[in-house]
Amino acid sequence: MPAKKKSGLCGSRPNYRTPCTSSEDRLCNIFTDLPVWNEFFWPVGFELRELSPGKLSFVHVPDARVPLEIRTEEKEAAKLLQRLLAHHRCVVSVDLDCELFKHHQQMICGELRRCESLEKLALRVPCYFTEKSLKFVAKLPQFDRLRELELSRVRFDRRSVVGLSKLLASTQSLTTLNITEQDVGPEDAVAIVEGLKQNSTITKLLINASLLREAHQEANTMFADFLCKNKTLRTLGVTSLFRGASSYFRPIIEPLYQNTTLTELNLIGMNVNSPHYQLITDMLRKNRTLTSFHMVDCFCYNNGRISSPVAMWLEALSKNNALEELTMDLSWIEPEECGSLIGALASHKSLRKVTVQTVRDNCVAHICRAIRETRVPNRFFLDQQQVSEDTAAKLPECRELSRIRIDYSLSPRESELLHDALSQLPTCGHVKSLHLSMRETNFDSSVKSFIEEYITKTTALTELDLCFIANAWTTVERPQRKLLQALSKNKGIRWLSIRGIRFDETETDMLVDMLHSSRTLCYLSFFPDDDDLALLLVRKLSANVSRNFTLLRFDVGLFDAGRIGDKFAIDDVVRRNNALVTRAADFVTGTNHKHCAAAAELVRLHPGLVMKVQELKSMDEDEAVSRIKDSLKDIIELDDFMRLSGVVKNGVSCRRRDDGQKQLTDLNFECWLHIRQYLKFDDILNSK
Repeated sequence: MPAKKKSGLCGSRPNYRTPCTSSEDRLCNIFTDLPVWNEFFWPVGFELRELSPGKLSFVHVPDARVPLEIRTEEKEAAKLLQRLLAHHRCVVSVDLDCELFKHHQQMICGELRRCESLEKLALRVPCYFTEKSLKFVAKLPQFDRLRELELSRVRFDRRSVVGLSKLLASTQSLTTLNITEQDVGPEDAVAIVEGLKQNSTITKLLINASLLREAHQEANTMFADFLCKNKTLRTLGVTSLFRGASSYFRPIIEPLYQNTTLTELNLIGMNVNSPHYQLITDMLRKNRTLTSFHMVDCFCYNNGRISSPVAMWLEALSKNNALEELTMDLSWIEPEECGSLIGALASHKSLRKVTVQTVRDNCVAHICRAIRETRVPNRFFLDQQQVSEDTAAKLPECRELSRIRIDYSLSPRESELLHDALSQLPTCGHVKSLHLSMRETNFDSSVKSFIEEYITKTTALTELDLCFIANAWTTVERPQRKLLQALSKNKGIRWLSIRGIRFDETETDMLVDMLHSSRTLCYLSFFPDDDDLALLLVRKLSANVSRNFTLLRFDVGLFDAGRIGDKFAIDDVVRRNNALVTRAADFVTGTNHKHCAAAAELVRLHPGLVMKVQELKSMDEDEAVSRIKDSLKDIIELDDFMRLSGVVKNGVSCRRRDDGQKQLTDLNFECWLHIRQYLKFDDILNSK
């Protein structure tokens, strides 16, 4: 069915002829018109979003389901994008799929090449082959100003892979290449690595493990030589998208014996066995520059061909003095080995942060005890761990566990195990994140009581993921209402996901009221397994959503992008809120621009601001809170406020009056604070 015509929420068309007015300390006027522009981009699944203060990105709308027959809307969006790129230097990033430019490739591609402000380009292609996408990639050498390039699922032919290779060899600007989701054949791998060997600008390289398959002997040799000799690369990431695929480490790890410039290595989704451990630990013994090494979601095992990995790790750590951050899987470790490894990590001279991912059930308590006995427990972070039957009783003493998963849905003893685990939660103030999954049939009165009481009273929990399986509750019992009442009373949860539970209209109203009143709930995902119930929530929430300055993400799954209306209104508010938090965080971290100060003034108490500052400055929550408090002092004083507002250059000075009347500078601090309550940054107009 053709997409419905836009309902005209904004009531006007984008004024694309207005020139860009952005400057270093001033937002372009287009920022006030983003809802107007996005109303025309949404039907084709795109929107403009603030990437960083003052800079815009043209990106996909998450979970947008785009109708097949949208030729008119597609043409209109392509023309608007062309004009946007031509007139607005504040647009620095474009994220495309081949659908949008399938019929307008020449128009969009030409303008992208001419756009002097374009810093980042991402091309994502569906599974099927398209001639248009290949032509686009073949022309990449003409994009001589790009700083970041991402290619996803582009099926190369010879012309396109040669184009990419030429770009890598000739660019004077590209610093980041991301081909994480790009499956690469042997001949294509050789061409890409040949381009990399001639490159002198890339500092961050993210590749798919398929580039270095064991059978790709020529490409592997070339890549190893590239890593040995390269002097510009600082970050390397290698991702395997298929759990069963064999991982080939030699061309990645062995060159780092000699490399003296790489500082960060990320291995993601790889299969790591005993010979791989030997390579990795040998590298850590010999390398002197790697400060961050992360094995994320890797499947690690000891196949018994060599001695325990613990001995190798202990020797490597004793010889390494450079490593500062480490992420590792400990699913292979034995209980009696936990103390020695944790002790070595704790005594390491340079390590500041160690993240432990998977740990076997019988080792959780041992790991926690070993961490607790070190003098630097804050150095360690345990990722989410399943609470097993053995771990449940020890949960209160395992204070190092902040993220837990309770899921016995496959066990015939689910009800009993739930009782045992849930009864421990009230004494576990260290738990910050809880994933709880259960079958509906075991949501009995006692389990229900445990959950409701815990959610109501906990002040430590910030993340809650509730998953109910085979929901068949009767309309008489309605345990959903008490669950929502408990959630409404909680003042600490920032991230909430609810799956498999169905709310009636009254309960939906309760959820909406909770969202409107909450000053902490930033992220909500709601998947009731019923599209009509999701739409009901969207319709009710959109009515007064503009008053919500807390919500940073709202996810109800796939939606029809062609129907501009309630979902658009919610997502526009989410976009606004994210922009405010981003600007405020930039102010806190040192950007003294008026629009950033105005955002900090507005969202100074936003929990998302704390998280954003943590992300930007790699600091813990307490440090971020302290940093925010210190920065807000800079917008209170008279001189600071007037300077940041653009009223004065340095400070306020007043000529003394003949009649002796008080001037602005004569006010004491308390009087100025009283005035300041009614005076905001946004009240002061920008100079022309």
